Amino acid sequence: MFAMGDAIKNSGLVLGPSLIAVVGTICVFAQHLLINASAHAAQRLRLAVHPDYPETMQYSLEAGPWLFPRWAVAGRKTVYVCLVCTQLGFCAVYFMFVASNMKQVLDQYLPAIDVHVYMAMALAPILLECWVRSLKYLVPFSLVANACMYAGIAITLYVCVRDGLPLPADRSLFADVSRLPLFFGTALFCFEAIGLTMALKNEMRNPDDFSRPLGVLNVGTAFIGVLLITLGSVSYIKYGEDVLALIPLNFDQSDVLCQVIKVGLCIGILFTYPIQAFVPFEIMWPAVERRFRPLRYPVAAELAFRSAVVLLTFALAESIPRLGLFISLLGSVSSAFLALIFPPLMDWCWRWRHGAPAWRHATNAAILLLGVFGGSWGAYAALVEIVDAFAKGEMTVS
Repeated sequence: MFAMGDAIKNSGLVLGPSLIAVVGTICVFAQHLLINASAHAAQRLRLAVHPDYPETMQYSLEAGPWLFPRWAVAGRKTVYVCLVCTQLGFCAVYFMFVASNMKQVLDQYLPAIDVHVYMAMALAPILLECWVRSLKYLVPFSLVANACMYAGIAITLYVCVRDGLPLPADRSLFADVSRLPLFFGTALFCFEAIGLTMALKNEMRNPDDFSRPLGVLNVGTAFIGVLLITLGSVSYIKYGEDVLALIPLNFDQSDVLCQVIKVGLCIGILFTYPIQAFVPFEIMWPAVERRFRPLRYPVAAELAFRSAVVLLTFALAESIPRLGLFISLLGSVSSAFLALIFPPLMDWCWRWRHGAPAWRHATNAAILLLGVFGGSWGAYAALVEIVDAFAKGEMTVS
Protein backbone atom coordinates (compact mmCIF):
# COMPACT_ATOMS: atom_id res chain seq x y z
CA MET A 1 0.00 0.00 0.00
CA PHE A 2 2.75 2.45 0.89
CA ALA A 3 4.30 1.82 -2.54
CA MET A 4 1.17 2.86 -4.43
CA GLY A 5 2.21 6.49 -4.74
CA ASP A 6 5.19 5.30 -6.78
CA ALA A 7 2.84 3.11 -8.83
CA ILE A 8 0.55 6.05 -9.66
CA LYS A 9 3.61 8.11 -10.59
CA ASN A 10 4.54 5.41 -13.14
CA SER A 11 1.05 5.32 -14.67
CA GLY A 12 -0.63 8.69 -14.24
CA LEU A 13 -3.42 10.05 -12.08
CA VAL A 14 -6.16 8.98 -14.49
CA LEU A 15 -4.69 5.82 -15.97
CA GLY A 16 -3.27 4.49 -12.68
CA PRO A 17 -6.51 4.07 -10.66
CA SER A 18 -8.24 2.58 -13.70
CA LEU A 19 -5.48 0.04 -14.21
CA ILE A 20 -5.41 -0.79 -10.48
CA ALA A 21 -9.10 -1.66 -10.71
CA VAL A 22 -8.46 -3.79 -13.80
CA VAL A 23 -5.50 -5.62 -12.22
CA GLY A 24 -7.50 -6.24 -9.05
CA THR A 25 -10.46 -7.62 -11.01
CA ILE A 26 -8.21 -9.95 -13.00
CA CYS A 27 -6.47 -11.18 -9.84
CA VAL A 28 -9.83 -11.94 -8.20
CA PHE A 29 -11.04 -13.78 -11.30
CA ALA A 30 -7.83 -15.85 -11.25
CA GLN A 31 -8.46 -16.71 -7.61
CA HIS A 32 -11.91 -17.96 -8.58
CA LEU A 33 -10.25 -20.13 -11.24
CA LEU A 34 -8.07 -21.64 -8.51
CA ILE A 35 -11.09 -22.24 -6.25
CA ASN A 36 -12.98 -23.98 -9.08
CA ALA A 37 -9.97 -26.14 -9.97
CA SER A 38 -9.51 -27.10 -6.32
CA ALA A 39 -13.19 -28.02 -5.96
CA HIS A 40 -13.05 -30.15 -9.11
CA ALA A 41 -9.93 -31.96 -7.89
CA ALA A 42 -11.55 -32.66 -4.50
CA GLN A 43 -14.66 -34.03 -6.22
CA ARG A 44 -12.73 -36.12 -8.74
CA LEU A 45 -10.36 -37.62 -6.17
CA ARG A 46 -12.96 -37.72 -3.36
CA LEU A 47 -10.87 -35.63 -1.01
CA ALA A 48 -12.29 -34.55 2.36
CA VAL A 49 -10.67 -31.11 2.12
CA HIS A 50 -10.13 -28.99 -0.97
CA PRO A 51 -6.42 -29.10 -1.87
CA ASP A 52 -4.17 -26.06 -1.51
CA TYR A 53 -2.58 -24.17 -4.41
CA PRO A 54 0.44 -26.45 -5.09
CA GLU A 55 -1.63 -29.63 -4.80
CA THR A 56 -4.35 -28.16 -7.03
CA MET A 57 -1.71 -27.41 -9.63
CA GLN A 58 -0.55 -31.03 -9.59
CA TYR A 59 -4.06 -32.53 -9.70
CA SER A 60 -5.16 -30.19 -12.49
CA LEU A 61 -2.16 -31.02 -14.68
CA GLU A 62 -2.73 -34.73 -14.06
CA ALA A 63 -6.23 -34.31 -15.51
CA GLY A 64 -4.95 -32.37 -18.53
CA PRO A 65 -4.27 -33.49 -22.11
CA TRP A 66 -1.06 -34.33 -23.99
CA LEU A 67 2.11 -33.91 -21.96
CA PHE A 68 0.57 -32.02 -19.05
CA PRO A 69 0.33 -35.06 -16.72
CA ARG A 70 4.10 -35.62 -17.06
CA TRP A 71 4.69 -32.14 -15.70
CA ALA A 72 2.26 -32.43 -12.79
CA VAL A 73 4.84 -32.98 -10.03
CA ALA A 74 7.15 -30.35 -11.53
CA GLY A 75 4.18 -27.94 -11.60
CA ARG A 76 3.52 -28.48 -7.90
CA LYS A 77 7.17 -27.86 -7.07
CA THR A 78 7.23 -24.74 -9.24
CA VAL A 79 4.30 -23.28 -7.32
CA TYR A 80 6.15 -24.00 -4.07
CA VAL A 81 9.23 -22.19 -5.41
CA CYS A 82 7.19 -19.15 -6.49
CA LEU A 83 5.44 -19.00 -3.11
CA VAL A 84 8.75 -19.17 -1.26
CA CYS A 85 10.34 -16.52 -3.51
CA THR A 86 7.37 -14.19 -3.10
CA GLN A 87 7.25 -14.52 0.69
CA LEU A 88 11.01 -14.10 1.06
CA GLY A 89 10.78 -11.08 -1.23
CA PHE A 90 8.23 -9.58 1.16
CA CYS A 91 10.67 -10.19 4.00
CA ALA A 92 13.53 -8.48 2.14
CA VAL A 93 11.28 -5.47 1.52
CA TYR A 94 10.56 -5.36 5.27
CA PHE A 95 14.27 -4.97 6.03
CA MET A 96 14.44 -2.03 3.63
CA PHE A 97 11.26 -0.48 5.02
CA VAL A 98 12.42 -0.58 8.64
CA ALA A 99 15.93 0.65 7.89
CA SER A 100 14.90 3.57 5.67
CA ASN A 101 12.25 4.89 8.06
CA MET A 102 14.34 4.47 11.20
CA LYS A 103 17.21 6.31 9.56
CA GLN A 104 14.98 9.30 8.86
CA VAL A 105 13.75 9.38 12.46
CA LEU A 106 17.05 8.81 14.27
CA ASP A 107 19.01 11.14 12.00
CA GLN A 108 17.15 13.96 13.78
CA TYR A 109 18.69 13.01 17.12
CA LEU A 110 21.89 11.08 16.35
CA PRO A 111 24.83 11.54 13.97
CA ALA A 112 23.92 10.34 10.47
CA ILE A 113 24.43 6.61 9.99
CA ASP A 114 24.32 4.70 6.70
CA VAL A 115 20.98 3.01 5.98
CA HIS A 116 22.68 -0.39 5.71
CA VAL A 117 23.77 -0.10 9.35
CA TYR A 118 20.12 0.24 10.31
CA MET A 119 19.38 -2.93 8.33
CA ALA A 120 22.01 -4.70 10.39
CA MET A 121 20.48 -3.31 13.59
CA ALA A 122 17.08 -4.75 12.60
CA LEU A 123 18.63 -8.19 12.07
CA ALA A 124 18.89 -9.14 15.76
CA PRO A 125 15.20 -8.65 16.75
CA ILE A 126 14.02 -10.31 13.55
CA LEU A 127 16.24 -13.32 14.21
CA LEU A 128 14.84 -13.68 17.73
CA GLU A 129 11.24 -13.46 16.47
CA CYS A 130 11.83 -16.09 13.81
CA TRP A 131 12.99 -18.56 16.45
CA VAL A 132 9.33 -18.79 17.52
CA ARG A 133 8.36 -22.13 15.98
CA SER A 134 4.62 -22.21 16.71
CA LEU A 135 2.15 -20.06 14.82
CA LYS A 136 -0.14 -19.62 17.83
CA TYR A 137 2.61 -17.81 19.72
CA LEU A 138 2.83 -15.32 16.87
CA VAL A 139 -0.78 -14.18 17.37
CA PRO A 140 0.19 -11.32 19.76
CA PHE A 141 2.77 -10.16 17.21
CA SER A 142 0.04 -10.14 14.55
CA LEU A 143 -2.35 -8.11 16.71
CA VAL A 144 0.26 -5.43 17.42
CA ALA A 145 1.31 -5.36 13.76
CA ASN A 146 -2.27 -4.93 12.53
CA ALA A 147 -2.96 -2.12 14.99
CA CYS A 148 0.21 -0.29 13.92
CA MET A 149 -0.52 -0.72 10.21
CA TYR A 150 -4.15 0.45 10.35
CA ALA A 151 -3.17 3.47 12.42
CA GLY A 152 -0.30 4.13 10.02
CA ILE A 153 -2.59 4.16 6.98
CA ALA A 154 -5.05 6.56 8.64
CA ILE A 155 -2.34 8.95 9.82
CA THR A 156 -0.60 8.81 6.43
CA LEU A 157 -3.77 10.03 4.71
CA TYR A 158 -4.16 12.74 7.36
CA VAL A 159 -0.56 13.96 6.94
CA CYS A 160 -1.01 14.13 3.16
CA VAL A 161 -4.17 16.26 3.30
CA ARG A 162 -3.76 18.35 6.47
CA ASP A 163 -2.00 21.23 4.68
CA GLY A 164 -4.14 20.95 1.58
CA LEU A 165 -3.46 19.27 -1.75
CA PRO A 166 -2.29 20.70 -5.07
CA LEU A 167 -4.74 20.65 -7.95
CA PRO A 168 -4.91 17.20 -9.61
CA ALA A 169 -4.53 18.95 -12.96
CA ASP A 170 -0.98 19.88 -11.93
CA ARG A 171 0.00 16.20 -11.96
CA SER A 172 0.61 13.86 -14.87
CA LEU A 173 -2.70 12.26 -15.88
CA PHE A 174 -1.10 9.73 -18.22
CA ALA A 175 2.51 8.67 -17.68
CA ASP A 176 4.90 7.68 -20.44
CA VAL A 177 4.30 4.18 -21.79
CA SER A 178 7.87 3.17 -20.94
CA ARG A 179 7.05 3.47 -17.22
CA LEU A 180 3.96 1.24 -17.30
CA PRO A 181 5.92 -2.01 -16.75
CA LEU A 182 7.11 -0.70 -13.37
CA PHE A 183 3.51 0.14 -12.49
CA PHE A 184 2.37 -3.34 -13.50
CA GLY A 185 4.87 -5.07 -11.23
CA THR A 186 4.07 -2.87 -8.23
CA ALA A 187 0.29 -3.20 -8.63
CA LEU A 188 0.51 -6.97 -9.04
CA PHE A 189 2.79 -7.18 -6.01
CA CYS A 190 0.13 -5.38 -3.94
CA PHE A 191 -2.80 -7.52 -5.09
CA GLU A 192 -1.12 -10.93 -5.24
CA ALA A 193 -2.47 -13.03 -2.36
CA ILE A 194 -3.53 -16.11 -4.28
CA GLY A 195 -1.25 -18.33 -2.21
CA LEU A 196 -3.51 -17.75 0.80
CA THR A 197 -6.79 -18.31 -1.07
CA MET A 198 -7.38 -21.99 -0.31
CA ALA A 199 -5.98 -21.77 3.21
CA LEU A 200 -8.46 -19.01 4.09
CA LYS A 201 -11.37 -20.75 2.37
CA ASN A 202 -10.74 -24.09 4.07
CA GLU A 203 -10.47 -22.45 7.51
CA MET A 204 -13.84 -20.68 7.25
CA ARG A 205 -16.83 -21.99 9.20
CA ASN A 206 -18.90 -21.68 6.00
CA PRO A 207 -16.39 -22.09 3.13
CA ASP A 208 -19.01 -21.35 0.48
CA ASP A 209 -19.29 -17.79 1.79
CA PHE A 210 -15.73 -17.14 0.65
CA SER A 211 -16.39 -17.23 -3.09
CA ARG A 212 -20.00 -16.00 -3.34
CA PRO A 213 -20.65 -12.92 -5.54
CA LEU A 214 -20.82 -10.79 -2.38
CA GLY A 215 -18.56 -13.06 -0.37
CA VAL A 216 -15.32 -12.52 1.49
CA LEU A 217 -13.06 -12.64 -1.57
CA ASN A 218 -14.90 -10.15 -3.77
CA VAL A 219 -15.89 -7.69 -1.05
CA GLY A 220 -12.50 -7.85 0.69
CA THR A 221 -10.58 -7.27 -2.53
CA ALA A 222 -12.86 -4.38 -3.51
CA PHE A 223 -12.18 -2.73 -0.14
CA ILE A 224 -8.42 -3.21 -0.55
CA GLY A 225 -8.63 -1.84 -4.10
CA VAL A 226 -10.37 1.33 -2.92
CA LEU A 227 -7.75 1.74 -0.20
CA LEU A 228 -4.88 1.28 -2.68
CA ILE A 229 -6.35 3.78 -5.15
CA THR A 230 -7.05 6.33 -2.41
CA LEU A 231 -3.64 6.09 -0.76
CA GLY A 232 -1.78 6.06 -4.08
CA SER A 233 -3.73 8.93 -5.64
CA VAL A 234 -3.63 11.20 -2.58
CA SER A 235 0.11 10.67 -2.07
CA TYR A 236 0.88 11.32 -5.76
CA ILE A 237 -1.25 14.48 -5.79
CA LYS A 238 0.59 15.63 -2.66
CA TYR A 239 4.18 14.90 -3.72
CA GLY A 240 3.99 14.55 -7.51
CA GLU A 241 7.09 13.24 -9.25
CA ASP A 242 9.00 13.49 -5.96
CA VAL A 243 6.97 10.71 -4.34
CA LEU A 244 9.32 7.97 -3.12
CA ALA A 245 9.03 4.18 -3.10
CA LEU A 246 7.45 4.34 0.37
CA ILE A 247 5.11 7.25 1.08
CA PRO A 248 6.31 7.88 4.68
CA LEU A 249 9.79 8.63 3.32
CA ASN A 250 8.36 11.85 1.87
CA PHE A 251 7.20 13.13 5.26
CA ASP A 252 8.82 16.05 7.05
CA GLN A 253 11.60 14.42 9.05
CA SER A 254 11.36 16.98 11.87
CA ASP A 255 7.58 16.59 12.32
CA VAL A 256 6.92 14.70 15.57
CA LEU A 257 3.67 13.15 14.27
CA CYS A 258 5.50 11.89 11.18
CA GLN A 259 8.22 10.44 13.37
CA VAL A 260 5.64 8.65 15.50
CA ILE A 261 3.98 7.10 12.47
CA LYS A 262 7.31 5.93 11.10
CA VAL A 263 8.25 4.29 14.40
CA GLY A 264 4.80 2.67 14.63
CA LEU A 265 5.05 1.34 11.07
CA CYS A 266 8.52 -0.04 11.77
CA ILE A 267 7.21 -1.86 14.85
CA GLY A 268 4.33 -3.25 12.81
CA ILE A 269 6.68 -4.44 10.08
CA LEU A 270 9.09 -6.00 12.58
CA PHE A 271 6.22 -7.99 14.07
CA THR A 272 4.90 -8.94 10.63
CA TYR A 273 8.21 -10.42 9.42
CA PRO A 274 8.00 -13.75 11.33
CA ILE A 275 4.42 -14.26 10.12
CA GLN A 276 5.37 -13.75 6.46
CA ALA A 277 8.46 -15.94 6.91
CA PHE A 278 6.40 -18.72 8.49
CA VAL A 279 5.18 -19.92 5.08
CA PRO A 280 8.69 -20.46 3.62
CA PHE A 281 9.78 -22.12 6.85
CA GLU A 282 6.86 -24.55 6.69
CA ILE A 283 7.52 -25.34 3.02
CA MET A 284 11.31 -25.72 3.11
CA TRP A 285 12.13 -27.15 6.53
CA PRO A 286 10.40 -30.57 6.07
CA ALA A 287 12.38 -31.10 2.86
CA VAL A 288 15.64 -30.14 4.57
CA GLU A 289 14.81 -32.38 7.54
CA ARG A 290 14.16 -35.38 5.28
CA ARG A 291 17.39 -34.73 3.40
CA PHE A 292 19.60 -34.79 6.52
CA ARG A 293 17.65 -37.25 8.67
CA PRO A 294 18.35 -38.38 11.34
CA LEU A 295 19.12 -35.12 13.09
CA ARG A 296 20.88 -35.36 16.43
CA TYR A 297 19.57 -31.99 17.63
CA PRO A 298 16.40 -31.33 15.59
CA VAL A 299 15.34 -28.14 17.41
CA ALA A 300 18.79 -26.58 17.13
CA ALA A 301 18.95 -27.60 13.46
CA GLU A 302 15.59 -25.96 12.73
CA LEU A 303 16.63 -22.75 14.51
CA ALA A 304 19.85 -22.71 12.50
CA PHE A 305 17.86 -23.17 9.28
CA ARG A 306 15.47 -20.34 10.21
CA SER A 307 18.43 -18.10 10.97
CA ALA A 308 19.98 -18.92 7.59
CA VAL A 309 16.76 -17.94 5.79
CA VAL A 310 16.61 -14.63 7.68
CA LEU A 311 20.24 -13.94 6.79
CA LEU A 312 19.41 -14.68 3.14
CA THR A 313 16.68 -12.03 3.08
CA PHE A 314 19.00 -9.63 4.90
CA ALA A 315 21.71 -10.17 2.26
CA LEU A 316 19.14 -9.66 -0.49
CA ALA A 317 17.94 -6.41 1.09
CA GLU A 318 21.54 -5.18 1.42
CA SER A 319 22.26 -5.99 -2.23
CA ILE A 320 19.29 -4.39 -4.02
CA PRO A 321 19.95 -0.68 -4.68
CA ARG A 322 16.40 0.62 -5.15
CA LEU A 323 13.41 -0.56 -3.13
CA GLY A 324 10.77 0.49 -5.67
CA LEU A 325 12.53 -1.40 -8.44
CA PHE A 326 12.82 -4.52 -6.30
CA ILE A 327 9.07 -4.45 -5.55
CA SER A 328 8.34 -4.11 -9.26
CA LEU A 329 10.75 -6.93 -10.17
CA LEU A 330 9.26 -9.30 -7.61
CA GLY A 331 5.73 -8.53 -8.70
CA SER A 332 6.60 -8.99 -12.36
CA VAL A 333 8.15 -12.43 -11.86
CA SER A 334 6.80 -14.50 -8.96
CA SER A 335 3.48 -12.68 -8.59
CA ALA A 336 2.79 -12.86 -12.33
CA PHE A 337 3.25 -16.63 -12.34
CA LEU A 338 1.12 -17.20 -9.25
CA ALA A 339 -1.67 -14.75 -10.02
CA LEU A 340 -1.93 -14.73 -13.83
CA ILE A 341 -0.14 -17.63 -15.53
CA PHE A 342 -0.85 -20.75 -13.45
CA PRO A 343 -4.64 -20.27 -12.81
CA PRO A 344 -5.75 -20.25 -16.49
CA LEU A 345 -3.51 -23.25 -17.19
CA MET A 346 -5.20 -25.17 -14.37
CA ASP A 347 -8.64 -24.15 -15.62
CA TRP A 348 -7.88 -25.35 -19.13
CA CYS A 349 -6.49 -28.67 -17.89
CA TRP A 350 -9.46 -29.77 -15.80
CA ARG A 351 -12.05 -28.46 -18.27
CA TRP A 352 -10.68 -30.02 -21.44
CA ARG A 353 -12.65 -33.27 -21.01
CA HIS A 354 -15.90 -31.43 -20.23
CA GLY A 355 -15.66 -28.64 -22.77
CA ALA A 356 -15.84 -24.90 -22.13
CA PRO A 357 -17.63 -21.96 -23.76
CA ALA A 358 -15.73 -19.70 -26.13
CA TRP A 359 -15.71 -16.81 -23.64
CA ARG A 360 -13.91 -18.98 -21.10
CA HIS A 361 -11.16 -19.86 -23.60
CA ALA A 362 -10.83 -16.21 -24.61
CA THR A 363 -10.67 -15.04 -20.99
CA ASN A 364 -8.07 -17.64 -20.01
CA ALA A 365 -5.96 -16.77 -23.05
CA ALA A 366 -6.15 -13.05 -22.27
CA ILE A 367 -5.10 -13.54 -18.63
CA LEU A 368 -2.27 -15.87 -19.65
CA LEU A 369 -0.98 -13.43 -22.27
CA LEU A 370 -1.19 -10.55 -19.79
CA GLY A 371 0.85 -12.57 -17.30
CA VAL A 372 3.51 -13.55 -19.83
CA PHE A 373 3.76 -10.21 -21.62
CA GLY A 374 3.30 -7.92 -18.62
CA GLY A 375 5.54 -10.01 -16.38
CA SER A 376 8.33 -10.21 -18.95
CA TRP A 377 8.11 -6.53 -19.82
CA GLY A 378 7.99 -5.48 -16.18
CA ALA A 379 10.90 -7.74 -15.17
CA TYR A 380 13.02 -6.48 -18.06
CA ALA A 381 12.32 -2.82 -17.25
CA ALA A 382 13.06 -3.33 -13.54
CA LEU A 383 16.27 -5.26 -14.23
CA VAL A 384 17.51 -2.58 -16.64
CA GLU A 385 16.97 0.15 -14.04
CA ILE A 386 18.51 -1.96 -11.25
CA VAL A 387 21.64 -2.53 -13.36
CA ASP A 388 21.72 1.19 -14.13
CA ALA A 389 21.38 1.99 -10.41
CA PHE A 390 24.30 -0.33 -9.62
CA ALA A 391 26.40 1.35 -12.32
CA LYS A 392 25.65 4.80 -10.87
CA GLY A 393 26.23 3.63 -7.30
CA GLU A 394 22.68 4.54 -6.23
CA MET A 395 22.57 2.26 -3.20
CA THR A 396 19.43 3.87 -1.78
CA VAL A 397 15.94 2.75 -0.90
CA SER A 398 14.09 5.50 -2.76
